[in-house]
Amino acid sequence: MFMIEGDNTKALITLSQVVLALVPLLALVFTIIYFYNQYEFTVLLAVQPISRRSILMSHWLAVSTALLAAFMIGVGLPVLAWAPGAVGAALLLSGTALTAVFCGLGIWIAVVQRDRARAVGIGLVTWVLMVLVYDSMLLWLMFAFSDRPIEPLIVPLAALNPIDLSRMLIMLKIDLAALLGYTGAVYHRFFGSVGGMLMAALILLLWVALSTWRSVAVFRKKDL
Repeated sequence: MFMIEGDNTKALITLSQVVLALVPLLALVFTIIYFYNQYEFTVLLAVQPISRRSILMSHWLAVSTALLAAFMIGVGLPVLAWAPGAVGAALLLSGTALTAVFCGLGIWIAVVQRDRARAVGIGLVTWVLMVLVYDSMLLWLMFAFSDRPIEPLIVPLAALNPIDLSRMLIMLKIDLAALLGYTGAVYHRFFGSVGGMLMAALILLLWVALSTWRSVAVFRKKDL
């Protein structure tokens, strides 16, 4: 993309769309399949004097580290070579956060569901809801209530979807929020400041913490 596009910013925009769509999908599906492939080994570890929390967190750490390494090699090296800067850093940080978040969600889904096919199906439905359905519902909401002050509602809605939150952070760094009109102005006013960026990072960390915490809570009580 960087070699085809003459402008590195355009290449980053295209690359960000690919990252925001594929990184969550691959993290979800790969994590679910990995958990079921390691299920017999997990049962073997569970009968040893090892806490279930340590077992599950080691699985999450292993798969997330592998996916992060692949992401940094496939995306990080080209970005650092062609577009080192604030936009490239935002893209890499967003991809890293999405990898950790959806690895946690994948572990959670795999722990709850016993059937592999059903777990993969739930993961795909979750991805579709967050990538396509959520944006459509948010767009309908903004058009339906465009004549009312909905700023207090839009910002919390962004926190409910880590993909949408990462997309907005990248677009704000590329200065494309102006193309979104009123909504872009609302996001820019909240997330454009240093405090807003820190709040977005804390929300993404909260996504990681909640997904892994729920996975551990279910796995401790699960009858293997």
